[in-house]
Amino acid sequence: MATNTSISAPNLTRPGGEAAPAARKYLKVMLLASAALMVAWSLAVPVFEGPDEPAHWQYANCLNQSHTLPIEGRNSPEAAQPPLYYLLIAPLAVDTKLPPIGYVGDGEEDRKFNLYPPRVYQNTSGDLGLYWPFRIARLVSVLFSVLAIWFCALAGTEASGSPWTGLLVSGLVAFWPMFTFRGMNVSNDALVTMLSALALYLIVRVIKRGFTWGIGIFAALVGAGAFMTKINAVVLPVALLLVIISEKAPWRAKLLRVGALGAIMLVVAAPWLIRNQHLYGDFLAQKTVFSMGSGVVHKYTLGWKYFRFFFPYHFVRSFIGDFGWLTLPLPVLAYVVYMIALVSAGACWIGGVWQRRVDFRLSAILSIAIALNLMSVIHINLNMPQPQGRYMFPTMPAMALLLGLGLESRHSWSGYRTRLTLSGLAVINLIIIVCLVIPAYWPPVIIK
Repeated sequence: MATNTSISAPNLTRPGGEAAPAARKYLKVMLLASAALMVAWSLAVPVFEGPDEPAHWQYANCLNQSHTLPIEGRNSPEAAQPPLYYLLIAPLAVDTKLPPIGYVGDGEEDRKFNLYPPRVYQNTSGDLGLYWPFRIARLVSVLFSVLAIWFCALAGTEASGSPWTGLLVSGLVAFWPMFTFRGMNVSNDALVTMLSALALYLIVRVIKRGFTWGIGIFAALVGAGAFMTKINAVVLPVALLLVIISEKAPWRAKLLRVGALGAIMLVVAAPWLIRNQHLYGDFLAQKTVFSMGSGVVHKYTLGWKYFRFFFPYHFVRSFIGDFGWLTLPLPVLAYVVYMIALVSAGACWIGGVWQRRVDFRLSAILSIAIALNLMSVIHINLNMPQPQGRYMFPTMPAMALLLGLGLESRHSWSGYRTRLTLSGLAVINLIIIVCLVIPAYWPPVIIK
């Protein structure tokens, strides 16, 4: 039996009499500002100076030239990734001149020497006029990222009924340093964040309005698309199924919905999963990926000292902002400030849930998704050291939504504080690119 989809009219004002049209106006300005910032980042950061950009480009180039998916190996280290992002940018990935690497050594990772830190590749003063197929692919990533911000705004508005919430939630993502950096890289991170934000909006819509087959099927396709972009986005289909199971509906109806939507997601992913099983003997090709470094799969434990010190430090640092090939960190004080802000907003969210100002069901489902995402990162690091915060991008929109709802649950919060917060984040982002990123890469080292 279909659930009633009617909802009460959303609140059109925030405390202080600020009208919804003003929030929408600020949202348009923020979308333009975030797009401009990411384009500036794409020009300031030289070609291939994003983590694994050469391998991502190689994957898309293989599709462009041979019209087949690459096979995982030492010369194609990203080939086990799901193919959706690469299929979308493959028309741009033509053969083109690319910058040479700036390492010397015998090929062993611990014996290589970086000639031009923080650069990993050589760049010259004339590079801004070169590599345009690659630069256009970066601009496609910017487009995905701007859409992600917009979907975050839709999710926030749906969650509270106020576009001011949408503005706050989207702004927390838009001006986050690591998102701005990765949002313009040639990488599947941009697309997975966009699809995750869209999936979040659809999940919130089902929670607030009830299940309909149209929205349910759309959410299943988006969740499957996110998984077909990056494996750790599997938490999104889990969140969708949890929403359906937790609905106030007969169990027979809930089981039918879970079965039908689960089947849709499986059908979308099945060809790629079957291919992996045939090639690698593993549906997700994870054993092959984990053994790339030494030929064997290492198994570590949570008691390993790596998890007590190295992992948490670098994981948090690279979630906030660690640029280049994790070779260009922020000043320590910046991490302290961002951590204090995160903890404070998290405390507001916990208080809001406790005081029943924040939807408990929504918070519980999104918290489970975030926890599962974190567990997937830990699983990766139990097999190979990869303490990268960007692996949490599939649930970054969910984090922003919970934090935004938490901040707005405070009686003292207002539209003015939202504008002040987002303006501050935008200014800090601009300071980072002007005072840290550009001086690190420009002018280039003169190669004799």
